[in-house]
Amino acid sequence: MSDSDGDPSTGGHFSGILRSDGTRPSIGFLFPGQSSEYVGMGVELHRAHPLFRAGIDRHADRFRRLTGVNPLDVFADPVAQTRAELLQPAVFLLQVALAEFWTSCGVWPDAVVGHSLGEYAAACVAGVFGVEEGLELVSARGRAFAAVPGAGRMVAVGGPDPAELESLVAAHGDAASVAAYNAPERIVVSGTDAAMGELVAAFERRGWLTIPLETTHAFHSTAVAPAVPALVAAAGRIRHRPPAVPLALNLTGGWAADGELGAEYWGRQLTSPVRFMGGVRALMDGGCTVFLEVGPGRTLTTAGRAQSDGSELWLAGLSPRTSDSETVLEHLTHVEEAGIPVDWVRYHAPFRARGRTVGDRPGSDRPAPVTSTELPFRIERVVIHESASAARSGVAVVRRRAGGTAREVVDVSVVDDAGRPVVEVFGLVLGAGTGEEAGGPEQLSPEEAERLLASLDALTEDQLHALLPPWAGPGASTPVGSTEE
Repeated sequence: MSDSDGDPSTGGHFSGILRSDGTRPSIGFLFPGQSSEYVGMGVELHRAHPLFRAGIDRHADRFRRLTGVNPLDVFADPVAQTRAELLQPAVFLLQVALAEFWTSCGVWPDAVVGHSLGEYAAACVAGVFGVEEGLELVSARGRAFAAVPGAGRMVAVGGPDPAELESLVAAHGDAASVAAYNAPERIVVSGTDAAMGELVAAFERRGWLTIPLETTHAFHSTAVAPAVPALVAAAGRIRHRPPAVPLALNLTGGWAADGELGAEYWGRQLTSPVRFMGGVRALMDGGCTVFLEVGPGRTLTTAGRAQSDGSELWLAGLSPRTSDSETVLEHLTHVEEAGIPVDWVRYHAPFRARGRTVGDRPGSDRPAPVTSTELPFRIERVVIHESASAARSGVAVVRRRAGGTAREVVDVSVVDDAGRPVVEVFGLVLGAGTGEEAGGPEQLSPEEAERLLASLDALTEDQLHALLPPWAGPGASTPVGSTEE
């Protein structure tokens, strides 16, 4: 295993970390643990976007050597997801590939925190070990769990008094443990079936809401202690480096210090409570105002929002209810609106050779746009205004955002043969002036533009692209890539 600090494909650190320089909001990455997975997680994004696909495929051979299967098979197979030795490395790989995807789009973490299994991905993204080192470690963790009989269960408890809950749990000795402090009045307990049955009855007598969790083991309790020696031995073979990005720890809820992360840490983490509430508080106190759940589900953003004053932006992970492409485009839009620049050129660049946009069938080519000299389009960098009529000048975007007055841009990246960006978008130009001044057709008045925008709202994406004139610049390709959802 290489210990180099370069490209993740070499086995070195996760690359591309950048601290906030004070000119943009700080963003925290949240990495969920086991039980957030679902059948089909990441499959559509792997098919639709080359940046994410590259992050998975780069490590697919190592994943197969460690597990005997392809990572996409685990993402899509409900039976495989019941096997800890397959599921745990699959969740880890999904999360680090998503983190690589976000950073490729210009969304860099200023701080990270993970939850249980998710802490391995957080440590990797923070530079503690490389992606392939992490795959080896998490695969060993999964095998260690697979060797431990799946016994006991876990229950989330809502609205408890922490001191009283801890007292009730302590009365059961090693048969029960507090597994996680997720948010104010949101605690998870773990233990044997008998102890958990008695505790649930005691919780319900006090009027506390209890929710059983579907997990393969009673995590963060003595029930999984037999897995510790194998995990510590595997972690001892991995070189641990100081975090290059601030990392809040499960064991303490505070920032990782030099030398704190090592083989023994992962052994203690396995059977100790996850202090996620403290970790999120550390990120908030450290200045993070945007939080992105990097993985499947919304467990961590829900928990984080419970201790938020409402001023932070919380973006959940991938969901089976929403297409992956829609989720990532919506999140990129939100982070840009929050003041974090998005690298749209990098986002669109992989589509240039394919001549298609996100959402097209794989392998399908978009026909060249129909030439039109009658419509008032020109090539322009988009400036988003609250409404076209209020803008008076500049560029109006084409579609209204659901639930708001702003309209969304139809973003069509164009690159020359060398891959350099030529223009970024087609937009409608408003206000007075002549076409000659802008190098394009005659501009519209705000009122005329409003009428045209209203008619364009009814068009499908393909119909809209057919109306757009081709870019006639020297050496330019046909337009490819779109943020249209």
